[in-house]
Formats: sequence, structure tokens, C-alpha cells
Amino acid sequence: MRSGRTSRDQNSNDALRSQVALLEEQALSLFHQGRTAEAVPLQERAVELVHAIIDAQAGATPDDLVMLGSLQYGLGSSLRAVDRPDDALAALDAAEEAYGDVLDTGRRDMAQRITDVQVRRARTFQELGRVTDSILEMDGVVRAAVLAGPDGNVFEFELGLSRLLYTNALVLGQYGDPDLILSSADTVVRLITSNGLKVNTLEGDRLYYIDVLRSAATIAMREHAGQGRAEIAASAGRIAVDTWVVVERSEFPQLIREMREMPSMYRISIVQAAAYYGKLTEALGQQELSQRYRDFARSVDADVASRAEQNWLGIGIGPMTMGTALHQARKLLGVGQVPDEVLLLGGPDNARSRFTTNQRCPRSQWAASAKELARIVAPLERYPQLVATLGLEAHLLYASSLAVAEDVTAWHVANSRHWMYLLRDLVKAFEQAGDQAMCQELKRWMDVTCEVINPFHDPHSH
Repeated sequence: MRSGRTSRDQNSNDALRSQVALLEEQALSLFHQGRTAEAVPLQERAVELVHAIIDAQAGATPDDLVMLGSLQYGLGSSLRAVDRPDDALAALDAAEEAYGDVLDTGRRDMAQRITDVQVRRARTFQELGRVTDSILEMDGVVRAAVLAGPDGNVFEFELGLSRLLYTNALVLGQYGDPDLILSSADTVVRLITSNGLKVNTLEGDRLYYIDVLRSAATIAMREHAGQGRAEIAASAGRIAVDTWVVVERSEFPQLIREMREMPSMYRISIVQAAAYYGKLTEALGQQELSQRYRDFARSVDADVASRAEQNWLGIGIGPMTMGTALHQARKLLGVGQVPDEVLLLGGPDNARSRFTTNQRCPRSQWAASAKELARIVAPLERYPQLVATLGLEAHLLYASSLAVAEDVTAWHVANSRHWMYLLRDLVKAFEQAGDQAMCQELKRWMDVTCEVINPFHDPHSH
């Protein structure tokens, strides 16, 4: 009897696995057709069936967990696309848990899958407006990759690092230190161009890495221009536009048809690069070249081109770097308030080897460095731009330190009051800038500190 039942259970599970495979295939087909909303129910059903398989055999095998992780990872991507970010985060958490259980069995290949989940989660946090969570998620991934270094194949390591740093630049894009954005984007350009011959031999991934190069060079073009480095911006711009073809007016009709037939990801990055290059060359007095690229971008996708032109910073009018903010704070407050060791948190002059806030100092110093920056921010109330620049970096260091604290209660006793005062100053600065979205993000973190300091705190009272 037992043998017969076992056989029937196995046959039943095999049938369920066949259904899962069919659902995956159907969902992938719909996804490629741009019908993501129709694919989601199929992916959700596939996840349910894998759980049924695991329940039926009273435990998961490593292969079952890999299948479950893969399904949840794909579902997380689809849920992001259909504007269900909270559900997407739950799916990504489930994917990481499944892959983590397999990693614990000795399957080292799961480490890369976990990294992929974390990167996707960072982008989802970003779409939810959870700026801090998004930046810190990528911070951890990038630091881990840099610390690990190459594991035999340097080329594969450099390609993997280029993917991570490109995403890091995207995540830092709106609020991050421009120096960190540029260290990430510039390194991506260097890694891919230095491996250009090998990248061109990649069969399935060649176009993807060319797109990563184009996108990173486009970010570098905008940010270098914003920091007043027009010549370097022009070099980055030429790299970006040279990844497809030099635009000639006589070839417009053919080029536009080709671009419209490309996958949307590639088409959008080409339009952004062309629009930015058009704005840059206009500022440099190259009117004919500027008009050509701007006309091309608008002809391919007018909406994307318009948004890109609106997002262009201009030359020398980009956000303040942390290093600049610290030097300005020293002029206002004096050397005693902003000593050399604090200046070093902004990074050495003309060196961009740091990619994340948490690389500014050792992990053991995150909270202490945050407190030093918070101490500087307090007397700068009349300078909201300095408060926003320095205060946000201090906030990120506080949040990072809390995340790795061994004794959370002791950490809060030592740091929460200082953090709360910092957050209040930050909210005022962003309110003056009219950035309500960032104010809401900071108030969410303020609730964390207030609940510790005042157990009667009502998070809905402010």
C-alpha cells in the first residue's frame, strides 16, 4: 500500500510540475507580447502549484526551492510592471528566502541569484518612494561585490560589477551625492570599454551590455555637465551616441524605423542619449549638431525626448557634492567645527573610488560619523542646501548603523535623539525646496526614532 501511494504521489507531483512549466511558458509568451497584466495570474498560479508540491511531499528539495525562487523573482518583476510594488516586494522577499535556503546547502551559484533579487528590490523601493531603503539595498550589494572581488574569471566579475554600478547610479540619481553617481557611472564606462572586444563576442548579451554602456555614459554626460566639466561631459556624450550610429539627417527615415522596432529598453536609452547630447552640444555652441540630435530624439519618441530635455541639468548647475558642502560648512563654521577628519568623509579631491555612502568610513564608525555630520548640520539652518546635502548623508549612515547593530536597544539609547533632531532639520530643508515626497520619506523615518524616544508618540499627529 505504501509503495502504491508513494507512486501515486510522485505521479501527481510530476503532473503539477508539468503544469508549472506550461504556465511559465505561457506567462513568458504574454510578457514578450507586452501583456504583463495577463501574465501575472499565470505566474501566481504557478507559485501556488509549487507550494502544493512542497506540501504534498512534506518538505522542499533544493530543486523545488530553486524553481520557487525563480518563479517568485519573475513574479516580482511582473508585479512591478503592473503597478503592484508592495506585492512585488513580498514576491522578491520570498525569492530571496528560497534561494537562501538552497545556498545553505552549499549551492554557491545561488549567491548571484540572491544579488539579482536584491537589485530588483532596490529598484522597487525606488518606485515606492522609499529612497533610503533603495539606496541602502544597493549600498550593501555593491560593497559586498567590491569586497569579494574576482573569483577566478575577471571578465565575468567586471561585467557583473558594471551591472551593479549602473543600477547604483540609477538609484542614487535624484538624491545621491553626484560624486558617488559619477564614480559608479564612470567605472561602468571604463569596465565595458576596456572589455569591448570580449563584449562584442557575447552572443545573447552583447546588446544588453552595449545598452548598459550607453545608459551609464548618458548619466555621466549629464552629471559631469552639471558639475561644470563640459569637456568630460562631451567625451561621455560621444561614447553614448556612438553606441548605435552617427545621426545624419539624410538617414533619418531609415534610422527612425529601426529604432521603433527595437525593444523599448534600448529605444528609450537611445532617445535619452540623443536628447541629452542635443542639449549639451547646444550649450557648447554646436547648433547644427544639437538640432540634428534633438530632432532625431523627438522623431523616435517625443514623450521620452521631452522628459529627457526637462531633466537635463545644464553646465555647472548640478546638485552640490558632499565634498563641496563640507568645505562650505567649514568656511561658515570654522576649522574647529569641521576638522580635517570630517572633511575626508567627502572624499579626497579629484578621486572617485567610492561608490556608496557606507564606503566613506569603516562600518564601526558609521554612527559616529553620522553624529559628526549631524552636529555640523544643526547650526546651518539658514543654509537649507547644505542641510539637505550633509543631513541626508548623515541620515543614511544612521540608518545603515542601525541595520547592523547587535544591540538595537543600546543603539537607540545612544543615537535616536540625535537622529530625530537631524531628521527634523532635514524635513524643514526639503519643505523649503518644495519636495513633499522626500518630506514624507523622512517623516516615516522620524516615526521610527520618535517611537523609541516617546512611547506615546502618535505617528499620525504630524
